[in-house]
Amino acid sequence: MRQFMHGTEDDLKSRIYDKELFRRLIAYLKPYLLLVVISFLLLMMIAAAELAMPYVTKLAVDEVITSNQNLIIFDDSNDAEDFRERYSRVRFKQFEYEDRIYFLFSNTRMNYFAPEEIAELENQARFEKKIALLENKESIKKLLGDDNFLVISADQIAVQTDVMQELRDSGILSAGELRSIRSKDLHKLKIFGMIFFGIVVIQFILTYFQIYTINYAAQHAMYDLRMDLFQRLEKMPLSFFDKNPVGRLVTRITNDIRALDEMLSAGLIKLIQDILVMIGILVMMFILNWKLALVTYAILPFLIILLIVFKNKIRVVYRVVRKKIAAINATLSEDISGVKIIQIFNQYNRKKREFSRINNEYYQASLKQMRIYASFRPVIHSTRRIALALILWYGGGQIMQNLLTLGVFMAFFSYMDRFFEPIDQLSEKFNILQAAMSGAERIFDLKDKPIEDYQLEKKTGNRFRGEIEFRNVWLRYNDHEDVLKNISFKIKSGEKVALVGHTGSGKTSIISLISGLYPFQKGEILIDGKSIRDYSLQDLRRNIGIVQQDVFLFTGTIRDNIALNNSLIEDKEIRQVSRYVNVDEFIDSLPQQYEEPVMERGATFSVGQRQLIAFARVLAYDPAIFVLDEATSNIDTETEILIQDALKKLMENRTSIIIAHRLSTIQHVDRIIVMHKGEIREEGSHQELLAKEGLYYDLYRLQYT
Repeated sequence: MRQFMHGTEDDLKSRIYDKELFRRLIAYLKPYLLLVVISFLLLMMIAAAELAMPYVTKLAVDEVITSNQNLIIFDDSNDAEDFRERYSRVRFKQFEYEDRIYFLFSNTRMNYFAPEEIAELENQARFEKKIALLENKESIKKLLGDDNFLVISADQIAVQTDVMQELRDSGILSAGELRSIRSKDLHKLKIFGMIFFGIVVIQFILTYFQIYTINYAAQHAMYDLRMDLFQRLEKMPLSFFDKNPVGRLVTRITNDIRALDEMLSAGLIKLIQDILVMIGILVMMFILNWKLALVTYAILPFLIILLIVFKNKIRVVYRVVRKKIAAINATLSEDISGVKIIQIFNQYNRKKREFSRINNEYYQASLKQMRIYASFRPVIHSTRRIALALILWYGGGQIMQNLLTLGVFMAFFSYMDRFFEPIDQLSEKFNILQAAMSGAERIFDLKDKPIEDYQLEKKTGNRFRGEIEFRNVWLRYNDHEDVLKNISFKIKSGEKVALVGHTGSGKTSIISLISGLYPFQKGEILIDGKSIRDYSLQDLRRNIGIVQQDVFLFTGTIRDNIALNNSLIEDKEIRQVSRYVNVDEFIDSLPQQYEEPVMERGATFSVGQRQLIAFARVLAYDPAIFVLDEATSNIDTETEILIQDALKKLMENRTSIIIAHRLSTIQHVDRIIVMHKGEIREEGSHQELLAKEGLYYDLYRLQYT
């Protein structure tokens, strides 16, 4: 059964919000702070536009479409002044015409007046309901008739809307004449419509630039983070890659950073906008009618409890889902990479069962997540309907009592509908934020892993002489077993030495230590009489050229794989080293020669061809120390002849170390070191070791008898 490595996302907390993680993430936006500030300002303007549209609708309804104004008539200025003082809480609009004073006020202020006083005013014909103000024009007065209007100023007349409707219903006024009478109101409606349309256009423009600026900043920030993470991965010690599956590391740089990008460019900004709009809606509702607002707010405690319960439940399930999808990714990465072995050994059914188990665990976790979402949305929808029902019940009653205008009632409906939109989409936003925080946690956990110290301050650029010495070196990859035990030997500059032994004897580990790929626990390793700890890793690895048994070729061209994209290595040098190691004939036979495309890992080339290219790669960098690691164990005879000739040339004037199971390739080296279970058992030339009839002798007999 596959076991996951310690330190992966299985062990992370996956919190929906972490102050420290958020601070480190926002640090990548600092270079683009101006764009972020502009985006935030645009966001506030978009939120203001969102709040303005229902209010414009309210004004159009209350001031033009329906009349909600009443008129009180006074013949004496003292009476008018006394009335104003007694009802100072009511905002009156005053008109004067021919010694008469007119007070115009909103119908929603009727509850401030004493009912008996209003009844007395009605009996005295000094109170007019549902008044519309029209222009004081002879043409309009002629259409209305002398008894159907009051002149309240030189510019305006007052008409009851019921009167105009009766004239229209009785046929005295045609539809065209009614439109002519209310031309000013129709003009106001056009203005309100243009204002509404203007707000929509402005909101569109603001939204475009807001999305563009925040995405521009987010994309650049994530580009920087991706480069930073990749550069850090390149400098990780090999022991890190031994413990972490490649599939998960690829996911860190792709999916996790994509989740952060989505949060910065959409989730977080949208959440801020929604919060601003929701707060604005609550404020606007309170300003428009605080009683109806308080009635509507009755759903808020229930809503808050619901959101807290949802957050706690979905957070637990989300962590399980992320864990299971990580298991699927790791399984797919491993199985697809090893599909050749699966096919050769007929492992289809076993791998199918294994993947089916992991896939089913993910399926069950996803179902649980979907059940929570499936219950959350209907509850939110029902809560929205309850809120609208409260507005309908209480607001409708207020309208019937002349305490609320139709425009305010409609604005409340619109505001409440808009209030629930972000809550309805909370599950999507939660997914974005949770995925982003989980991704950030894994990314910064990876960034916090220690990298190799390249000790660049010690870089000299000098070429090594090639003298190598091991003094009582011990190595272990884990806490359970020593791989190398008390290893001591010395290789002179220019000497050719072979390492032989059974698989697992420690040969490759010695090479890894010389290259600084793994840290050793005890002893000392010297190159040219100086500890390798006193060299920069760049100097160390620039002077060591290694050809491995499994040659890795990158996607690109043959030229790129020889020069490794080093622009300082010219085409002339590449052709020269290729000819020197006998790979030029093969390359020249290709259609595009040195520009021939190389598929992933050089899959279209044979093992021998890949190794000859690797020889050219090593020679192009002219190392002082040459290492051949099992590179001839899978080569046909014809290719081996070419490789043996190339080896002789490569080893000239270089310290050379050859690791091989085929003893025929190392008989002419200066010295052979025989390894067994992490220790040096024998040392000498080919003939000397045969004469001892020890471990080397046994290895030789196994191959030639």
